[in-house]
Amino acid sequence: MPIANTKDNLPLCEYLAERRKFMKLRASDLASRTGIPNKYIKKIEAGEWFDLPPGVYAKGFLKKYAKAVGLDENEAAQRYDLEIEKLKRKSSRPLGDNALGRYLKKKFFAISFFKRASLRTIVFCAAIVFILAYIGWQFNVVLKKPNLSVSRPTEDIAVSESKFLIEGKVSTGGSLTINNEPVYAEGDGSFKKEIELIYGLNVLEIKAISRFGKETKIIRRVTYQQ
Repeated sequence: MPIANTKDNLPLCEYLAERRKFMKLRASDLASRTGIPNKYIKKIEAGEWFDLPPGVYAKGFLKKYAKAVGLDENEAAQRYDLEIEKLKRKSSRPLGDNALGRYLKKKFFAISFFKRASLRTIVFCAAIVFILAYIGWQFNVVLKKPNLSVSRPTEDIAVSESKFLIEGKVSTGGSLTINNEPVYAEGDGSFKKEIELIYGLNVLEIKAISRFGKETKIIRRVTYQQ
């Protein structure tokens, strides 16, 4: 039966539901006869088109439904297309209590929730990475020995003067000694210290100690001979 020869003023969903009841078919009977899941029969009769499977699947369900209740299946598909177009045109207005509105609200909420969840996950992971990096850096600071270099003398040497200048560079933030006597470094870590040599072999112990007790030691042997 062509739908155009019946109640044109009724929405497609209502007319289909009335036709099923006229033929004394329960929704479960129609589901058994057509193979359409009962939940989708309810969606069709409620006009919740956007809750149906997309595209050809929705039209396939409609054609099966229409054929089972004695209606023109192709015309049912055409009416479906027309109603979808009307709903899409209405979607430019504020979302209301209609099938498309409910659908778009549901999708918008799902996308927004996903984005919020993703943002929370990214922030949480970034925080964990930052914390682990900070802990690793702290361990490195605690366990690392201070840097120490001696530019003068670069090796064991012999000299002919009793006054001797020691130069070098050390990590800042710790302490520096030469033969257990404190030496103060400049802001960039460079240091100089003039010492008085005794005749013969002089063993110079240059030692840097970090604030966490880690130490670096360099030994230089300077022989004073006239």
